[in-house]
Order: sequence, then C-alpha cells, then structure tokens
Amino acid sequence: MRGLKFLVIFMGILIVVGTSFLVFTIIKRGSDMAISQKVIPTDIPIEINSPKNMTLNSVNYNNKNIILTFEDDNNFIIQVININSGEILKKINIKK
Repeated sequence: MRGLKFLVIFMGILIVVGTSFLVFTIIKRGSDMAISQKVIPTDIPIEINSPKNMTLNSVNYNNKNIILTFEDDNNFIIQVININSGEILKKINIKK
C-alpha cells in the first residue's frame, strides 16, 4: 500500500512538472515568433532585367518569391526572385 501511495504522488508531481514545462515552452516559442517578425520596407523598387532577345512569358508570385518565365526560339528560362531582397534565388535554363 505504501508503494502505491508513493507511486501515485510521484506520478502527480510528474504531471504537474510536465504540464508546467509544456506551458513554458509554448509561451517561449510564441514570444520568439512575435519578436522575430521584421518590418520590410515596401518603398524600395526591385529592378529586374530580362535576358537579351527574350520575351517575358508569365509572372507568378507568392508571399516570398516572384517566378518569371522568359522565352525565345531556342530557350525557356525560369527565374525565382526573392521579393524582400530582389536576389535571384534560382535560374533554370531549358533548351528547346
């Protein structure tokens, strides 16, 4: 009986400690996410030069990237550009 009583008390303590650790972790990660949000300047224009002798075929975008497709008689180029920095992340050149 004494061992069962000790086991019940020990398990109760583990539940309280585990729950408090879980709450602490959730609060810590939530505050880290709130701090890490950056203000992105929207007044800086992004200048993109198209490849020589190629026509712009399509423009697609999401929250982070712009996807441009260029085409001429011999090539098809796909460029993925970061909206925030204006850097070309990927450039795919497909030969026809």
